[in-house]
Amino acid sequence: MYRKTLIAGAAAAAIVGAGGTALAVSGSDTPSVPSAAPAAKSGHHALKLLGKGKLRRLAHGEIVLRGKDGFVTHDLIAGTVTAVSSTSITVQAADRTSETFAVTKDTKVRMRSNGSGAASSIDKVANGDHVLVAGTGTSTLTAKHVLDVKK
Repeated sequence: MYRKTLIAGAAAAAIVGAGGTALAVSGSDTPSVPSAAPAAKSGHHALKLLGKGKLRRLAHGEIVLRGKDGFVTHDLIAGTVTAVSSTSITVQAADRTSETFAVTKDTKVRMRSNGSGAASSIDKVANGDHVLVAGTGTSTLTAKHVLDVKK
């Protein structure tokens, strides 16, 4: 039942969040989101769904999941890095929506190139890179995962 609810919520978020805007995160002519590392057991199901290609046309969105201690809001955005530092990353989606996420020591960064990904760090992410960022928060967003596909 939890899985059905999760998939239904992700599908609804994709429809509302994407708003018909396609973004080719991979840099090819076909919109697709590259496979990501499996999500951590701490409940980051949103990135896991993206890694399986369920939300290929994501520009940005928000998914609210029921966790052990209540509801958790997951914010997602795929787009171009417009600002990055050791403490934050700002991403602009195809529809010009921009979001800034705090970067912490717990933020997982992965670089993707030539069909495979590898663990990395925020200092390897540059302005102009194409990324997918998944994070949590209500008033302040905190990046949990950054996937850089360097265009």
